[in-house]
Amino acid sequence: MKKRIITLLTVVVSILCGCSGINTETAVLNEKSTVQAISVTTNSNDYNYTVKDVKNLQDFLLNRPVSDNLKDKPYDMNNDGVWNVFDLCMLKHKLLSPAQNDNDTVVVYFSRTNNTEKIANYIIDITGAEKYEIEAEIPYTDEDLDYTNSSCRANQEQNDKSYRPEIAEPMESIDRYEVIYLGYPIWWGEEPRIIDTFLEIYDFSDKTVIPFCTSASSGIATSERNIKNHVPIGNLLEGKRFSASASKSEVEEWINGLNIMKNPVEEKLYLTINGTKISATFEDNSSAQALKEKLAEGDIIIDAHDYGNFEKVGDLGFSLPRNDTQITTTPGDLILYQGNQFTIYYDENSWNFTKLGHVDNMTQEEIKKLLGDGDVTITLSLI
Repeated sequence: MKKRIITLLTVVVSILCGCSGINTETAVLNEKSTVQAISVTTNSNDYNYTVKDVKNLQDFLLNRPVSDNLKDKPYDMNNDGVWNVFDLCMLKHKLLSPAQNDNDTVVVYFSRTNNTEKIANYIIDITGAEKYEIEAEIPYTDEDLDYTNSSCRANQEQNDKSYRPEIAEPMESIDRYEVIYLGYPIWWGEEPRIIDTFLEIYDFSDKTVIPFCTSASSGIATSERNIKNHVPIGNLLEGKRFSASASKSEVEEWINGLNIMKNPVEEKLYLTINGTKISATFEDNSSAQALKEKLAEGDIIIDAHDYGNFEKVGDLGFSLPRNDTQITTTPGDLILYQGNQFTIYYDENSWNFTKLGHVDNMTQEEIKKLLGDGDVTITLSLI
């Protein structure tokens, strides 16, 4: 009767606090798990929780086999000396909380003998990155990695470039990460095929990826080349091979030498003309900067008219600082005239002007066609 009450309470609390994944037919908790937690000495504030921790705690509560050693795991989230469904809910909430989601760097690694995991943990300690361990749906055994056996599992996989071992619990998304350290051991001179599985699941076209590997002797070059050729990657930095005995200071020296400064996002000027929105690149001067500041307050609408068969010009409604120089315009130039007139050129003209920018990737014919004949309304914006 006691177990039934515990089961019912577990299900009710799970619903109320938003936890999922507990099977109501089998959710009979291990009685020990509801009485006291395994001895905990780890400070939870210093522990990097992952999805695997959620699975560990859930399996423990459901009296399922747990592959990890749970001794010293900081799963007593509310410090009441008990591991129960409340701790499971708090753990899930911690992983999804905004504070956790601010981190834009993650260390992703696959490690069979813990050598790569050691390097991964060094990187996490040094950078404060989040952590995700790639685990095979069918775990690798020692026999699977027997180099002397030509028919062992790893040998067969490495000899088949199309083979893709399944990942046990893939990451839901990598969208919020900008920098991804990708770690793996070297198998048969290359990355394990499960790394290829990981690469094919997600979009890395706007990510910075930094490979690192562990091996007894083989280098990282072949695996780097494979990764580069396998999927589009925004910025693939040069990786690093570490030995099993590599120190934390060696890893830190490598990280400090990486060029992972983010490229600043170039702010664009947008012009909407006759319902078509085009972009332009700002000039680097105080006049363009002042225009940006005005646009930050809101869009600017200009009623422009033809002048001289080479430009459309209209009153800004305010004045900007001038940086006049003698200019021969080209089609697409955006010009400030007399401090308060905005001009878009579709042909050449020479005069003392201040250049504000230039339209991106449009020919003279395309600009003329967009501007049309007669008066036109031009809306300037930053988005």
